[in-house]
Amino acid sequence: MLNNRISKAVRLAIAFGAASSATFAGQVMAAGEEGADKVERIEVTGSRIKRTDLETAVPITTIGKAEIGETGTLNIQDILSKSPVALTGSDQSTSAFTTTTVGLNTTELRGLGEARTLVLVNGRRFVSGTIPSAGYGVDLNAIPAKLIERIDILKSASSAVYGSDAVAGVVNIILRDDIEGVELSGQTGISSEGDREKHSVNITAGNTWDTGNAWISMGYDTDKGIKSLDRDFSSFDAFATNDGIIYLGSSYPPQGRITFNDADGKAHSFNGDGTAFEGALNDRTNNRFNRAQFRQLITPIERKYVSGSLNLEVSDDVTMFTEFQWNNAATNGSTIEPTALKVNDAIWFNDKGGPGGMSIDSPLIPELLRTNLKSLGVTDLNQTTDFVRRMIEFGPRDTSLERDTVRAAVGFDWDIDGNWMLSTYATYGQTTQTQQNGGQVNVERAAFALDVEEFEGELRCKSELARMQGCVPLNLFSDGLSNNGISQAAVDYVRSPAKVYGKVEQSVFSSVLSGELPLELSGGNVGFAGGAEYRYESGVAQPGDLAQTGASSTNKAEATEGSFSTTDVFAEASFPVLDSLRIDLAARQSDHSVTGSSFTYNLGAEFRPTETLMLRASYATAVRTPNIANLYGGRGETFRQTGDPCDGLKLDQSDSKSATVRANCLKDAAVVARLEQTGEFTLTQVERQSTGGFQGGNPNVKEETAETFSLGAVWQVSDELSITLDYFDVEIEDAITTISRRTVIERCYDDPNMTAGCNGAYIRSVRGVLTDVNTGSSNEDRINTSGYDIDIDYRVDTDYGTFGAQLIATYTDEFVSTSQVTGQENITLGEVETPKIKANINLTYALDDLNVRWKLRHWDSVVDNLNTESAIPWGNEIGSVTYHDISAGYNLTNDTKLIFGINNAFDKQPAILAQGSQYGSTGINTNTRAYDVQGRAYFLNFETKF
Repeated sequence: MLNNRISKAVRLAIAFGAASSATFAGQVMAAGEEGADKVERIEVTGSRIKRTDLETAVPITTIGKAEIGETGTLNIQDILSKSPVALTGSDQSTSAFTTTTVGLNTTELRGLGEARTLVLVNGRRFVSGTIPSAGYGVDLNAIPAKLIERIDILKSASSAVYGSDAVAGVVNIILRDDIEGVELSGQTGISSEGDREKHSVNITAGNTWDTGNAWISMGYDTDKGIKSLDRDFSSFDAFATNDGIIYLGSSYPPQGRITFNDADGKAHSFNGDGTAFEGALNDRTNNRFNRAQFRQLITPIERKYVSGSLNLEVSDDVTMFTEFQWNNAATNGSTIEPTALKVNDAIWFNDKGGPGGMSIDSPLIPELLRTNLKSLGVTDLNQTTDFVRRMIEFGPRDTSLERDTVRAAVGFDWDIDGNWMLSTYATYGQTTQTQQNGGQVNVERAAFALDVEEFEGELRCKSELARMQGCVPLNLFSDGLSNNGISQAAVDYVRSPAKVYGKVEQSVFSSVLSGELPLELSGGNVGFAGGAEYRYESGVAQPGDLAQTGASSTNKAEATEGSFSTTDVFAEASFPVLDSLRIDLAARQSDHSVTGSSFTYNLGAEFRPTETLMLRASYATAVRTPNIANLYGGRGETFRQTGDPCDGLKLDQSDSKSATVRANCLKDAAVVARLEQTGEFTLTQVERQSTGGFQGGNPNVKEETAETFSLGAVWQVSDELSITLDYFDVEIEDAITTISRRTVIERCYDDPNMTAGCNGAYIRSVRGVLTDVNTGSSNEDRINTSGYDIDIDYRVDTDYGTFGAQLIATYTDEFVSTSQVTGQENITLGEVETPKIKANINLTYALDDLNVRWKLRHWDSVVDNLNTESAIPWGNEIGSVTYHDISAGYNLTNDTKLIFGINNAFDKQPAILAQGSQYGSTGINTNTRAYDVQGRAYFLNFETKF
């Protein structure tokens, strides 16, 4: 079977390039010029033992160079996300509302998270591209698509072979090493709406001589992105209700809004000029603000890169290699709506019992507003329920960001005796991130600019020191959309630009001895590989100075700094027990500087009952050690609403509180004092909404552990048809996550042994109000997923050309996370991001110089929320969607090729998932991990060699 399979792979490679198929993974590399009978030993993804048989106990899918080139892909994340086994981690849409991760392109396998997917380049680790405070993930912007020979996706845990993080699997990106002469390529593309222009140019030069080869490549890419306003489905501030999609609009308007609840609880809302605030929902003519007009559907990005490689025969027995990559990815013009300033809390700290405010007689307050508020008994604006304003004069909150990634690798291969080989290498990688954030407000200066007096017929800041520093009155009662808005001088005084800096470094040293042991079994000699690896990682992230001190309108954030190292020893052995049976073993012992030691192992078996059928099974344990963000992530402020277990507590015990909760509430003196004063501890709506807090890393978090199992078959039905079927099962224990602050406070009050403050988990004001509830990384969940991967590949040569058809599909039958503390299950299988079926059908045709590809991408029908109590009835069920990508390539000469393609050829529009749905978001109104938001798009690719 092996010889048949390899000869077939070589023949098809000539017609199509490397096939996108688990069946043919790695086979083109294996075939020598003299045919399949003299196949050299190579290293296959998933093992460090060099071998001649290319089917392994662990399933692998390969995406070849031809498929990458014929899909108009500038960023390989685009093509990985279209694979049934992968899902977008972060991309130019999912990061559109973020700041520190904007423009990142990462991938994750089986929807288990980017931190659980190990990304390798040529079998070696690549440095993270994520700022250390935000997490861990290789930024695929740093690996240009034009330089890739193929991508191997190892669909099973492999920590015993590659170390930590290989829980969901491994993405091994193999770079080209066959470059001879000069290659020039360019690509241009545009959507059918006339936007998202994409342009790319690359020049690569290489040479091969008797004792080595070398190449260097440089290129430039640009992607103009798409604004939310440029698509009908994302152009307005939408909200999902039981009655359908409505226009929500933000209640933080450019003209300001002041709300006061009278003694009867009735709300009175006024615009900054004192007129009534008309805030009816679903009315685009009212005073509400359309946030979508400032948001990005796809953020723009610009890339520049240089890469190179050198391979030399130092002697007859020693070869040396070096490779390097430099990449600059810049995101300029990433914007979201202007700052929404809540004056009561951000400037006067009413949520924390602050003494600040503004007298109703302040000369800044318009007469009509003063009259209306005085009639309600308001004497100071700190008495109001809300004093908010959209700071439109400050412009959108924008992010100008650059990431520079540098990575170098050097190594030696020593052929000791024709059997044993010692391979040693070292890598160093560094990603630096610099960014400038605009549109923020210096709240300390704003307080001075709101405290004004009249002097000689003019308004001025009361503080003489502030006036010396440029203070001018800040008129928040004016309409920011008119010419009477905040003055430019006030904007210049109060504006708070922020610089953010981050750096992550990675160093790896590894040495592997491999060969065949002098132990011969019925099927041949035992293969062996063993070695040691040392890895050091460090990271630092510095938010803006004002953000660190809390003097900016953005959330307060602390700096991140930390490092860790790990020392591993590992070994593999492959036992050809019979000609038809092979057993593979691998083991690794790791010593982590923070979490301590761990042991992982793999066990695999391959059985060939006939020449056309192979059965395989594998079992593996894996770990994911915590990254810099998990361990040392600086605490960041958050204001997502959380409940107070003591809210509603009554002195006469007529409430429904449990005995434990009641006893814990009475441990707080401020709660007791308010309870005795009023007979009950009942919070106002403002107090309920005013609980802040921090979330960040936790140096006590430990590693995740996982067990994975796969069972499958590879059947070469005929020379033209092959079928691969694999079952997978993954279970992750102690999954690292950040639990909600609501869960934190509930656990505190459900604990009979709680002490007041719950060891710093919460803080209460003198009125007993929860002002802070804090959370951080912890080992919380157990995650289970299982299902089936199928690959059916048919290729046939005829007098009319070569036809190909391939089905690659994943059927998931379980996806559930379970709290290890409470036992509560969260089943998401069948929801938007975890469909039961994801499938691709690839149809290809080749005749002489013509190559045609038609790819169908299928996403199964899903629901927005399996919890029917919280689901939106009319929009909960979302039908399946199939996208069609079509391309045709033609060789003008032996060295020149044109490729034209249409992606999403039938312009399939995304499902509407507005704010209020589980998987929707403001400014996008759909889920970009599941659905295409660009629409129909065209590309033209030109390649030539000389």
